[in-house]
Amino acid sequence: MNIITELLRYIIIIIIGIVLIKWYERKKGWDHQFRTSLFFILCWRTLLFIIVIFMTFILDLVFLNVYTLYLIYPIILVIVSFFINIFLGVKIFKLVYKQKIQESMVIILIITFIEMIIESIISYSILIPATLISNFNL
Repeated sequence: MNIITELLRYIIIIIIGIVLIKWYERKKGWDHQFRTSLFFILCWRTLLFIIVIFMTFILDLVFLNVYTLYLIYPIILVIVSFFINIFLGVKIFKLVYKQKIQESMVIILIITFIEMIIESIISYSILIPATLISNFNL
């Protein structure tokens, strides 16, 4: 895991998340201030960021010496972070907005899927040039 790409993803998701949450609040007719949306997205994304960094550190230590398991390491990280992402998002949304879980699942899933797409774009934008440079000695 590259800390720079994680920070970039963190910042992009916070910006997109605030816009999406404000849109969802207006669509549902809720009267919440901008600070509420900002508080929710910052709590949710910061906790997830810390958990992902900690989880990556632990998985690096566990899978470092086992090459066959090291190949499935990214898959494990994506699956675990996906479920932690949804769980944390729903719990924090319910705490901040005091709404039912069903209300939060829609916006949480939208933000999570957008995050996965952005993560793929960022990863490929870094991996493709690195692969070209290493394969063609550029």
